[in-house]
Amino acid sequence: MLRGFLSLFSRESLLDQALEDTHRMLGDVEQMVVAANKALRHSDDAELDIDIGLMDKAVNRYEAEVRRKVFTHLSVMGTENIYPALILISIIIDVERVGDYAKNIVDLASNHQPRLRGGLMEDEVCRIELAVTETLLPKGRLAFEQSDEQEAARLLHEHVWVNPACEELTRNLYQGSEEQELSARNMVALALYLRFLKRINSHWQNILTSVVNPFDRIGFRRDF
Repeated sequence: MLRGFLSLFSRESLLDQALEDTHRMLGDVEQMVVAANKALRHSDDAELDIDIGLMDKAVNRYEAEVRRKVFTHLSVMGTENIYPALILISIIIDVERVGDYAKNIVDLASNHQPRLRGGLMEDEVCRIELAVTETLLPKGRLAFEQSDEQEAARLLHEHVWVNPACEELTRNLYQGSEEQELSARNMVALALYLRFLKRINSHWQNILTSVVNPFDRIGFRRDF
């Protein structure tokens, strides 16, 4: 649905700028999630290779800029091109929320050293986090930037299993099965981490629905 409207941005500088700001937000929060995952799962001292705090402030500035530019455009142009303007206003909420969950993971890493391991769940946890950080985020970002409906639909379909998988592992942790070989501290941290991954997956999929769905169905799944 978005493809036909994006061609209008080249004629509307404020909307074009708002779109570029949205693209920068997507790139920044993707970096934040990847860095947060590395700090929690691949570092014993929660080491970060980027400044999450500064990047979060940048994302917040971009969000405010997108709102300002879209509002200014609508104030001047009226309802002309209102559809893409509303899409941007809608999805930047999801983008900003992903950045918040990246910060949550960093906070978790700071309070859980050494690195978090999943015990007997490790293989499944790795499968989930790789699907989110190495496939959904980068490929989803490109699908949005290119308004690629086919790729967006494919990613939505192929990642439908992620949230149920997070929920199943979390239920197992709540049951406190001894065979998990995890301390209570690790079980709590892992349950939180799975929750954050689930929410990141959900928000990124909401963004992708803006490519394949009409405005009133953004955030809703469809049959692919």
